Amino acid sequence: MSKTPQLVVALDLPSLEENLALARTISLCPKRENIWLKVGLRAFIRDGAKGVEVIKKTSGARIFLDLKLYDIPNTMADAANECANLGIDMMTIHASSGLDGMRAVVQTLAKNAPNMKIMAVSALTSFDDKSFYAVYGKKVDCGVFNLSALASEAGVSGMVCSVLESSTIKAKHSHLLTLTPGIRPAQDRKLDDQKRTATIQEAISAGADFLVIGRPIYTAQDPKAAIESALIQIDSASLQGSLR
Repeated sequence: MSKTPQLVVALDLPSLEENLALARTISLCPKRENIWLKVGLRAFIRDGAKGVEVIKKTSGARIFLDLKLYDIPNTMADAANECANLGIDMMTIHASSGLDGMRAVVQTLAKNAPNMKIMAVSALTSFDDKSFYAVYGKKVDCGVFNLSALASEAGVSGMVCSVLESSTIKAKHSHLLTLTPGIRPAQDRKLDDQKRTATIQEAISAGADFLVIGRPIYTAQDPKAAIESALIQIDSASLQGSLR
């Protein structure tokens, strides 16, 4: 994989047809090798395995299946194996499932899908300190620090976290990749249900390896132009960082 951070475009549209239209747009973009497509829970429940297959075929892009598996270890391992059978390239599990759950997935996929990237979700970007504390009994930064230590021990590929936590994770566990949702181009910092958002520049400065952009692309009047603009911003921010 290129050292340049990768753009992950979220396919969160109301129908498979709309997702496929965006996938076709991506197939026409320059630097397509730096673009991943994220298929989330809504799309997967609606469109299933066939939806994943046709999206991959239409776009030619690598597929990130974001189902955030969370169950007992054996069930997680079996489910992860089924995900791998779909021909995807990256998937998510919840770090909150614990060391045994994450390790079960890692060990299973090491045998059956050794190239799969397994990303452990830390704190959803819809959480702020107050709402995270209500569930976990600690602030977000402390919770993410603890979960990243477990994820590192389990042997996952990386962590899903906000930009606010990426640099902390990298400082302690430099081998872990970070995938940051809630990325907003500098000109598009609208308020929504994502509480811990950041710009492309901020994400790259924090060492993020994958930048997830959804609404700013698929709600744009010209999604292709929005994608190309994001890629330019990523290249520019990466170059600035390399010159420091």
